[in-house]
Amino acid sequence: MQIVLKHATAEDVWNQIIETHTEYHQGLKYFGYGYSMFVPNNPRLHEMFEIEHLTDEQTKHYHDIVVNEIYNINDLNKFDDMILNQVIPMVSRGVEKLKPMLKSWGATLPDELEIMCHYGRGGAYWYSEPDSNDPNRIVFRCTNFHGNHFGMAQLFMHELIHILIELPIIKKYHVPQDLKERIVDIIGFEFFGKPVQPLYENSFANAYITLDAIKTDLPGAVARMMNDYNARQQKQTLER
Repeated sequence: MQIVLKHATAEDVWNQIIETHTEYHQGLKYFGYGYSMFVPNNPRLHEMFEIEHLTDEQTKHYHDIVVNEIYNINDLNKFDDMILNQVIPMVSRGVEKLKPMLKSWGATLPDELEIMCHYGRGGAYWYSEPDSNDPNRIVFRCTNFHGNHFGMAQLFMHELIHILIELPIIKKYHVPQDLKERIVDIIGFEFFGKPVQPLYENSFANAYITLDAIKTDLPGAVARMMNDYNARQQKQTLER
């Protein structure tokens, strides 16, 4: 697997901002979520997000501010040396730990994996559908990252695990978001010591996603989990 480092363009950054603006006003803010982890920290963008319905003129105004004034490639390439010289070698060693299990997961390593540096904080993943020319990509929102190379490598491994199991396991068995995150957290903790997300720690998945199941039959464990989970959901619906 070849790992390629790239940086978001000014238009990439704007596209994420305007998509986040829509998602924020359509749902995120009603569930108590903010937008700061997805956008540059700039008062003019805070001003933009206070406006729920942007006119065409306002949209162009903020687009031009982002593209011509806020975007700076130096914001996105400040970790390049660390990523290339320390993090990618750590991720490559992490991949070697996963390789013996991939066949039993029904997963395959992509030929190429992009690391795309973006504004904000945290990570995300994009997986390639079969017969698609889209890249498998880890989005690294780096401008508010405050960890070291070890934490960065753990973040990348978390997103790579998502990519590996998305099609053969998560989509196949229709695993919901909270259980998906818990599965990835357990794998990341068991093999890479990555701290788990407290939000998902007390999970229905815990009884099924054991170290032995991960090593020998993760799809079977997930299938059993979802069978019991769906039965419980159906029972709860009938009891209401």
